[in-house]
Amino acid sequence: MSEPVVVQLFTDYACPWCYLGRARLKQVGAEQPITIKTVHYQLSADSPAEGRELGPYLKSRGYDVREATARLAALMDREGLEWNTAPDRMAYNTLRAQQLAVWGEAQGAGEAIHDALFRAYQVDDRNIYDLDVLAEIAASVGLDPVAARAAIVEGKAAEAVARDQATSREIGVSSVPTYVAGGKGVVGAQSVDVLRQLVRAAASA
Repeated sequence: MSEPVVVQLFTDYACPWCYLGRARLKQVGAEQPITIKTVHYQLSADSPAEGRELGPYLKSRGYDVREATARLAALMDREGLEWNTAPDRMAYNTLRAQQLAVWGEAQGAGEAIHDALFRAYQVDDRNIYDLDVLAEIAASVGLDPVAARAAIVEGKAAEAVARDQATSREIGVSSVPTYVAGGKGVVGAQSVDVLRQLVRAAASA
């Protein structure tokens, strides 16, 4: 039996395209063996601890918020994904969530911690920089919430997350989601077919 293809997925919980793209990659994983290696990339490191209104922020960056929301909602629906389209949503800093994810993976939470963090941000509009929220998310996937909080406060995974950021810079990742497998990469929430081709090429290399 062949070894699973390792797919590096450069991603951020704040990115709805990453939420969509990860779901599509998991569809490929249901067809053939892959190992998803999450590489954390922070889109908005300047987001304040309390968050900021998402609509005005996106508008300031040149987005037509209504058009973008409608387009994304249709794509999410097509993939059977829940997604929050409320106009008063907030944008939150994801650094602590990334640290929780790294720590949670080391505790055996695997993909469950990523699923829970994406849901918290993209569906439930929760502040995933808040320690209480993160402790609840940890508990929801069977992790010790007290230990999870301590791990974040003590910075147990901070170095690993910083390494992920450095890896992104070193190979020139500037947009997420980005997928790398077998030395090849594709950028954006690609179709299942494109991701399937990436994995098959890596498997046959």
